[in-house]
Amino acid sequence: MKFRFMLLLIYAFTAQPSEEVKLKLESMLPPGINLNFYEDAQIDNFYALNVANNQVIYISKDFQFIFAGEVIKSSPSGLESVNEQYQRKLILNLLSEVPESESIQFISENEKHSIYVFTDVTCAYCRIFHSNIREYLDRGISVFYLAFPRDGMGGSSSENMKSAWCSSDRATAVTQLKLGKDIAKASCKDPIAKHFEIGRMIGITGTPSIVLGDGQMLSGYIPAEDLIKILDNG
Repeated sequence: MKFRFMLLLIYAFTAQPSEEVKLKLESMLPPGINLNFYEDAQIDNFYALNVANNQVIYISKDFQFIFAGEVIKSSPSGLESVNEQYQRKLILNLLSEVPESESIQFISENEKHSIYVFTDVTCAYCRIFHSNIREYLDRGISVFYLAFPRDGMGGSSSENMKSAWCSSDRATAVTQLKLGKDIAKASCKDPIAKHFEIGRMIGITGTPSIVLGDGQMLSGYIPAEDLIKILDNG
């Protein structure tokens, strides 16, 4: 018991500076801007902060300097976006909280890749994407739909998506909606609001938005023949 108590004291002591840093960083942000996470930046003597809707800023460890902008790192393989690494980290962390059972799934029989697609049932390019779903599946791409009603929660799109997610046959229901057809109303403990909030937090403003396995996010409709090249090339 004494040893356990000492461990708790050590943990509290070592965690204290981290909490102090977090509070100091939060105090330097404008009102209403949330801190998603922070860590030591790849730039010496700076913290990297992921804030608001997946934006990245940097604050010096003496708390004297703040800058926002794209940081590019030169490596043997070329130029890399440092900001994007912190953005992908948030995306992967948030998507790890979404079980596959919450998605509407179209699984390839010869799966080589899987993607999350934040979708709406009324947007034109979401409908084009879905009308070509067989092409994605044939190329080995499994598709996991997450909901992002563009008119927000409480609009007609979100209500229709709730019915699709609560349907006994989700795949058919979402297909019918994307064809502009009505489906039977249904209710359950749906994940629409959760998906919408995650989409908002990672910076989605339009649909479709495609998330790859490494956290890379691609905006807009991408034909299957082009998407498979991106996926195969890593």
